[in-house]
Amino acid sequence: MRCFSCNNLSFKAICKDCANDFLKPEMIEEEIGNLEVLSFFDYYLTVEFVKSKYLPIGYRVYKYFAKNYFAPFIKSYIENLDEKKDIYLIGVDEHVDRGYSNVALLTHIGAKGAKIKALHNVLKAKNRVQYAGKSLEFRLNNPRDFIYSGPKNIDAILIDDTTTTGTTLEEAHRVLKQSGVNVHFALTLANAKEGIDY
Repeated sequence: MRCFSCNNLSFKAICKDCANDFLKPEMIEEEIGNLEVLSFFDYYLTVEFVKSKYLPIGYRVYKYFAKNYFAPFIKSYIENLDEKKDIYLIGVDEHVDRGYSNVALLTHIGAKGAKIKALHNVLKAKNRVQYAGKSLEFRLNNPRDFIYSGPKNIDAILIDDTTTTGTTLEEAHRVLKQSGVNVHFALTLANAKEGIDY
């Protein structure tokens, strides 16, 4: 097996050297509406890794992110809660594309590592519009039209891969609130603060 970034032999999708050089989490915090969004990386500093989702190797790269960043962070959050309660992970539109869903992978492994439950495929977009490269105006005029089919009146963490303008997370949060889902925060891999999509 070879490292996705440097192509050197590696037991993991990303070798230790590349992880140390390029993947030091900085935990970017952003408020979108009344939703707190936490992102591990600046999109522009990790763009080659984030865009791996478009390649066959993306499965291995996103599995690496889920195991090394999402699962430990979620586990630590759950363990440090003052009041112990059941918290679920909900992925934003876990649509399968190119053989897998990168968001479902982050959600599944994140939940497994934190020993909590993932609610898969319960937050689906009726509108399959592609936002890549589109303006904020386009996004606002073409909402995802999410449908939530999971349990009501629960606590959850919302999972997505990248935050750009925040319209997707804001819409997802609004739909979940309507079903009584108390979203503690959203957790994403990368934040594109300038709002330029991928």
